[in-house]
Amino acid sequence: MMKALRWLGSLALAIAVAAPAFADVDARIGGTVRDQSNAFVAGAKVSIRNERTGEQRAAVTNEQGYFLIGALKPSSYTIKAEQTGFAPIEYTSMTLAVGQELTLDFELKPAGLQEAVTVVGSAPVLDLSSARIGVNVSTREVDGLPVNGRQMSQLLLQAPGSLNSGTGTWQDIRFSGRAVEQNVIRYDGIEGSAIIDAAPGNLNGEIATPFKLQASLENVQEFRVESSSYAAEYGTGTGGQVSVVTKSGSNMVHGSAFEYVRSDKFDAPNYFDTAAGLPKSALEQNQYGGSIGGPVARDRAFFFGSYEAYRLDAGLNFVEATPSDAAWARAVPQIAALRPGFLAPGAVILAGKSSNPDFEIAQLQGTQQVREHALSARVDVKINNMWSTYVRVFHDQGTNDQPEGVTGRSVHITDNPTNAVWNLQGLLSDNTTNEFKLGYNAAPTQIEGRAPTINGVDFSRIVLNLSGSVANTGIAGQGASSGIGIPGGLVRANSATNGHAQPYDPYSLTFADTVSRVDGNHYVKAGGEVRLIRMATDRIGGTTYTFANVTSFLANQAQSVQYLGDVSEPSVFNGGATGQRHIRQNYLVGYAQDELRVRPNVTLNYGVRYDYYTPLREQDNLIVKFNIDTGAIDPNTTPLYTSRKGNLQPRISATVSPDRKTVVRGGFGMFVGPGQTEDQIQPVESDRISSTLSNSAFPIDAQLLRSNFVNNPNNRSYQPRAYANEYTIPERIYQYTASVQREIGMSMVATAALRRQPGAQLVPPQRRQPNHAGRHESESRDRRVRHP
Repeated sequence: MMKALRWLGSLALAIAVAAPAFADVDARIGGTVRDQSNAFVAGAKVSIRNERTGEQRAAVTNEQGYFLIGALKPSSYTIKAEQTGFAPIEYTSMTLAVGQELTLDFELKPAGLQEAVTVVGSAPVLDLSSARIGVNVSTREVDGLPVNGRQMSQLLLQAPGSLNSGTGTWQDIRFSGRAVEQNVIRYDGIEGSAIIDAAPGNLNGEIATPFKLQASLENVQEFRVESSSYAAEYGTGTGGQVSVVTKSGSNMVHGSAFEYVRSDKFDAPNYFDTAAGLPKSALEQNQYGGSIGGPVARDRAFFFGSYEAYRLDAGLNFVEATPSDAAWARAVPQIAALRPGFLAPGAVILAGKSSNPDFEIAQLQGTQQVREHALSARVDVKINNMWSTYVRVFHDQGTNDQPEGVTGRSVHITDNPTNAVWNLQGLLSDNTTNEFKLGYNAAPTQIEGRAPTINGVDFSRIVLNLSGSVANTGIAGQGASSGIGIPGGLVRANSATNGHAQPYDPYSLTFADTVSRVDGNHYVKAGGEVRLIRMATDRIGGTTYTFANVTSFLANQAQSVQYLGDVSEPSVFNGGATGQRHIRQNYLVGYAQDELRVRPNVTLNYGVRYDYYTPLREQDNLIVKFNIDTGAIDPNTTPLYTSRKGNLQPRISATVSPDRKTVVRGGFGMFVGPGQTEDQIQPVESDRISSTLSNSAFPIDAQLLRSNFVNNPNNRSYQPRAYANEYTIPERIYQYTASVQREIGMSMVATAALRRQPGAQLVPPQRRQPNHAGRHESESRDRRVRHP
């Protein structure tokens, strides 16, 4: 044990002085070699060969007959054990999955009794390496399981502790009761989030993505999901940890081509559409593409490339209330001019369906159009027998256009993520390996609301909200309520405001390195990561008019009018600064861990991890930091929140296998996460003109309001979003787990697990908005809010 602790200390010090370190896709092959009398065979040579690429590694058993070969790529391997005086044994076609420790026991027989034995093996079902709870999703499952839209996120539901809280997209999958914002996904060890949110493809932290190919299944070889109790090498989030291994070339040329089609031509008519005399909802969904990989030079260099396209034309049916002719007859002139904006061309009035004479029920059948193209390329090179490298990049380009209601408003979305990695891996000695990664992850998105200009009114920069709903008779016996149509081109900007457009252009750079060493019965790993997060963003605002009811609307008596300027406009608070805002944040991570094989059936895994997340900031301090305790704006050099530095996270677990078909596990660990960027960015987005007026009317004089905002700082009706002063990161949980796993035959496993996870700093930042009377109003986004 002391020897292992010295290794942990020395490796951790080496990381602190030299390069940062990290790895996520490490797989291992280990086991014991015995003779016929069940005695350990020391000094036996165990060699392995990657059957896809020809790469070879070897190890020698220790005095207890134990061997371990780490830092292996997921692949199919041939494994051979041999010793002088004994007949060799060879296992072929042994599949090694991402993050897996494959345990094999060899029984050597004297050379004179038998010739060499070759066995086509199957991997053990049970994992003895740690108390982690998770699942490997193999190449066969990735290729064969039916998934609507070929969206990888739906395969995550195979992991124990997973939960689909919505439609099965990235932002709907939770693990062990943790928030989706605390999940972590990595492609070949490089983070693959949307940066503004943990879910790939998420749009400004609020809107679910309509896109499917941020991680095209055509690029995915396999992946592993860690639900809980993972080792110190995993972190930067307290939720699930998803490690994806992308496809690479091999010594054989291989490829694929596919097309999947869904069409309304294959659908039966919907009963309710038929009863209403409507045609079937339109649906044309096509996904097609292919991939090819193979050798550039046999056993030395390989290539892989893929392309996938996703095309969707889907019918959307809207049924909403709109003011009737009788209501419009009472409208004042300013409001009467807005009438064309309440009913889009192509929308129809459903005569006699409204129970309220001031409203009619309108229906619009529109079409959502999605176009997406995903490309990937990878090149692997074996430099020599000690070192290898690869470069991998994939890029997705998507556009979405869809109507938003009977008024004709629509939303246009673009999402163009890119993820790339350069990896260098090699042997520092016979039992020590090093792996370095340089990664790039970018997730530029834009959401833009669209609406026409009618009677001189630009609807794209306004929204008209009439409160309430209207009962409609519908089909006999199927009565329901319809919401009131909302004209205007503003869309959801964040949890508190609307806006015309929200461009985000974030990226992260990752520098990571991992050192691993086999020393007797110890497998020691130490590593670290430096992640630089950068983001340019803007907020294009607009005006939201809210009316208490239709009578107030027709009389032009607005309950409230919220005016939001653009962040890129000259700043009232920061010396007239203009342009996009530029966000900066850094992650610093280090860990050390040891996997000790106490006995062939007993494993102890212990380690410690350290995470520090610098407070998010704007590079030129262009912020508005409103202090909810004093009611004043703090200096723009004030940190946005507190980020603790003492974030050591001990983790320990034990695994015992009383027989070959049963594993008992238990563990404890502390886990931290950085919180959600969309929450933390609010003071940056508050650097603009923002004013809410009561008892106003349409249209407001925007220039007069802006002039008053600039010249009358004590009467601005300003509503910045703000944190509670005690808001602190990282979020932190403590996790205790115990589980029993039993192999029940036919490669099936039954698992029973108990998990407890108290937490701290899990309450989101409280945001208070001062109103014109000097009071403070709190808001939250479907989360608990703590009031001081």
